[in-house]
Amino acid sequence: MDLDKPILVTGASGKTGQRVVASIAKMGGRVRAFVRRPETSEPLKRAGAAEITLGDLMDHGSLRLAMTGAGQVLHICPPMHPKEDAIARTMIELASELAIDRFVLYSVLHPLLEGVPHHDRKLQAERALVDSGLNYTILQPSRYMQHLAMIWKTVLTTGVHAMPFGTTVRFSLVDLADIVEAVARIMTEPGHDVATYQFAGPDALSQDDCAGILTSVLGRPIRAVAKPIEDFRRDAAALGMSGERIEGMIKMNAHYDAHGLVGNSNVLRWILGREPTRFSEFVRRELCSSGNEMAGLKFLANR
Repeated sequence: MDLDKPILVTGASGKTGQRVVASIAKMGGRVRAFVRRPETSEPLKRAGAAEITLGDLMDHGSLRLAMTGAGQVLHICPPMHPKEDAIARTMIELASELAIDRFVLYSVLHPLLEGVPHHDRKLQAERALVDSGLNYTILQPSRYMQHLAMIWKTVLTTGVHAMPFGTTVRFSLVDLADIVEAVARIMTEPGHDVATYQFAGPDALSQDDCAGILTSVLGRPIRAVAKPIEDFRRDAAALGMSGERIEGMIKMNAHYDAHGLVGNSNVLRWILGREPTRFSEFVRRELCSSGNEMAGLKFLANR
């Protein structure tokens, strides 16, 4: 692994990408950040990006330019992008042409889920990568603990923890801080070639479980409710989400309502060399720290 060559990170200005850039740079990797909007360049430079490349994931020419000379590619597609599979196939073809040393795909836990369109698109991307003959690593993260940040103000003001699925189905919630540390290790340390890794948290928690933990941490009652789908649709539209993305999320949440999303934390524990963060630890660190009660709004603004 030649760390003198830049590591191209797509989706670098997103909530995951920004943290990944900072973590890779901290571990000695030379990051080339691929972004669409020029105004995101300075924050990424401050985070540690050595190079900024402007372009669009749908533009073949800007992708080729961004990938030329890179040693590794870490592809993080924008959430629920309707062309994710096509973008991945284009990038994989370019990586083969340009002799990229390794292609790392940021996928999702259990991409084989039936009836969940964005999981299926990630599955198609995984299949294309494995079939390409490239050296690869596939990363499969579970739901982030940080999704709580998006409703944190409401939790504090109403005492209600509401998500658009049932309160008893379980999720292996994972801390994004753990993920980006693991990703940085994978990008800068040997031993991760031709691998597929689940990134799941240490506990399978329901909304009821999360509400109980919040009650204990905050010292006041928090209860869990299933948010009605129409309320979810209305609030998502108010945030400016496209209709296609909203309907995709509704299909995803319907599957989650029936099955949850549970994985195994052993791989994450092994890569980190420590115990993954528990939900109560995340809440105390990221949401209840002094002067940070508005962390949910900050997270939402930078998603």
